[in-house]
Amino acid sequence: MNISYNWLKEYIDIDLQPAVLAEKLTNAGLETLIVETSPEFFKSIVVGHVVSKEKHPDADKLSVCMIDLGRGEPQQIICGAPNIEVGQNVPVATIGTTFPDGMKIKKAKLRGVESNGMVCSERELDLSQDHSGIMVLDDHAELGMDMKAYLSGNDVRFELDLTPDRSDALGHIGVARDLAALLGTEMRKPLLEIIESNTATSSIISVELDDPKACPRYAARIIKNVKIAESPAWMRQRLQTAGIRSINNVVDAANYVLIETGHPLHTFDLRYIEGGKIIVRKAFDKEKITTLDGKERELDDSVLLICDAKKPVAVAGVMGGENSEVKDDTTDLLLESAYFDPVVVRRGAKKLQLATDASHRFERGTDPNGIPSALDRLATLIVELAGGELTQGQVDAYPHVIEPLEVSLRSERCNAILGTTLDLATMAKILNGLELFHTEKNGIFQVKVPTFRPDITREIDLIEEIGRIFGYNNIPVPQHFSIANKINRKTPDQMREKIIDHLAAVGFNQIYANGLLALDEHPEVFGDEEALLLANPLSKDMASMRSSLLMGMAKVADYNINRRQSDLKLFELGQVSTLDLNSDTGARETSHLGIFISGDLQIKQWSQESVPVDIFHMKGMLRSVFQDLFGLTIAFQSLEHDLFSESLGVYLNEEKIGVLGNLKMINQNLKSVRGVYAEVRISENLGLEQSIQYQKVSIYPAVERDLSIIIDSDIAYEQIDESINKNAGKSLLYSRLYDIYEGKSIASGKKSLTFRLVFQNKTRTLTEKEIDKDFQRILKGLEDAYNATLREAI
Repeated sequence: MNISYNWLKEYIDIDLQPAVLAEKLTNAGLETLIVETSPEFFKSIVVGHVVSKEKHPDADKLSVCMIDLGRGEPQQIICGAPNIEVGQNVPVATIGTTFPDGMKIKKAKLRGVESNGMVCSERELDLSQDHSGIMVLDDHAELGMDMKAYLSGNDVRFELDLTPDRSDALGHIGVARDLAALLGTEMRKPLLEIIESNTATSSIISVELDDPKACPRYAARIIKNVKIAESPAWMRQRLQTAGIRSINNVVDAANYVLIETGHPLHTFDLRYIEGGKIIVRKAFDKEKITTLDGKERELDDSVLLICDAKKPVAVAGVMGGENSEVKDDTTDLLLESAYFDPVVVRRGAKKLQLATDASHRFERGTDPNGIPSALDRLATLIVELAGGELTQGQVDAYPHVIEPLEVSLRSERCNAILGTTLDLATMAKILNGLELFHTEKNGIFQVKVPTFRPDITREIDLIEEIGRIFGYNNIPVPQHFSIANKINRKTPDQMREKIIDHLAAVGFNQIYANGLLALDEHPEVFGDEEALLLANPLSKDMASMRSSLLMGMAKVADYNINRRQSDLKLFELGQVSTLDLNSDTGARETSHLGIFISGDLQIKQWSQESVPVDIFHMKGMLRSVFQDLFGLTIAFQSLEHDLFSESLGVYLNEEKIGVLGNLKMINQNLKSVRGVYAEVRISENLGLEQSIQYQKVSIYPAVERDLSIIIDSDIAYEQIDESINKNAGKSLLYSRLYDIYEGKSIASGKKSLTFRLVFQNKTRTLTEKEIDKDFQRILKGLEDAYNATLREAI
């Protein structure tokens, strides 16, 4: 959004330096940058005065002109434009001027006659498409001044980067309103002098709303006998500063009011509106319209149309139709000012892949009750620029009035939230400056929020308005400031941050993959997921929501592996969406944790061999996330899975929450991806019920014992570990499996497992007798449960 400094001065008295003004707007939430108003090469284009004109001696269509540039003797310049005449002020590209396309002006001879520059057309200056002749400047052009100064009037352009909720600031008046509140001054709005004929507008045109929800309001006016021509210099200058190219006086007037008020309007050639009727309706399936950009577009019922009695003439809120555009011979105009549902406009714009200045504003919400004044402003401006007769009154279809919202604001609450001590008078002044008119009783404001501020719906929104206009940088910092978290309750976000910090601390890199995938990019990780398809996808590569994290992870891994980065430790903690017909929305969104490792976990060095990744590393990593962070024990069970050559299911409290395994080829495009992958569902209340208990580190010595048993090969480690911990008693600190053997000395179907058992007491030194007792209890439990036998005990 571009704003002109000089244009703002029409609505508010300001004498601030542009840099200061930009800072004030930024501090108030309207992020502002100062940008150049015209291209740099305009400084080499100067205003010249045509002193004489003679026919070229050797070319019928060329003229030899003497042009005064205000720099000494007039310069001889050859010009081929048919409209150049003595006495004109014209833009001259002087020797050395370099145009954006690389063309450089040099001394030259044309048919034997010397030329010292070039007189420019509007197209050569990229001001319009007019190349029929040279650009003739008006009386504001001073001899010798450069075109940068002439076109901008020494103006300054501000570029505003607005948040989507501030649709009210998409015009000069909205920005001026904020400035008035910031500076504590009054804002002036344009005065309208409306002179109407005796012909009623309603006798010429009527309006029907087939879908009042999609189009709650539509108003129209008619102007007859206008004359289409070039806009005056001041209008073109204003539009140039706003970054809009001049077209003609009527279209320019509509663009001017758009940039002034933030409300889009449209002009139709009345002779092409058949049946004296405007109908606002949804498009029929396969219905077509050719828009102003010359493209024929096929429609469906997601698109809202403006139609006459026989045909569509515009895509509502997006772009007009070619069949009703204003032409050079247009004499009668139909002016449109309407309010369209933001969702309907956005859906239509996305369907047609068409974004315009109008759709940008309608999608964010315009003012339904500002329609009449915007329409009158456009009508008076067109009459001023193009002449014509304005018919009497507006045709205004508005079946259900949209009333301003009333919101309460407690002054005490406002000061408590902001950390201020603002009095009622200061709050009232700020609210009035923003046109948030109100009543106040016992410190409570009842605010009537105007419909041009759809972003204000709650008390906290009003508090934000008070804060940003008062200035967050003016709020005093308390002398005794504590950043301690006074909320003892844990939150899901805190639990997720713990997972992220933990994995990052052990060398993993977090990725953020795209949440949208092509329809064929949904490998079934859990087996029960069904992808959600988008109604209006941006492209076929982003036609559905991801149902797992695997595809995004695989793409990142493939990118790195193809660039010789094969030792990878990646993770993503993100949302996935799947179809769920049992829910109210028809969809289910869950948090998933995806982890991928490949290559070597430990590289080869002089003192150690390399350690390739395997499925056991992944098991350990998942155990550390759940056990070390949340005190939860997960279990693993072998399973068959099409995506993995070797795979395990991950269980928490007997509920399957994930899978892990050695990846096979996912698809033909990701042949290089090999490694171990795990994906688990992370519930919203993970870790919230676990409390942290701090214990003293025992000062008494730990005692180690090794337990080697022979057991059936099909007995899982989890079963053995559970039995050891169940029978060990309170003195077992931990157990660790450190050797597995299957060989000649072990019977077929058996395996030898060796565990390191570590015992310790918190209050005293353990005796050999106590340790032996615990050791025998562990062994007896394994013998009874799994028919294990002691191979060796140390």
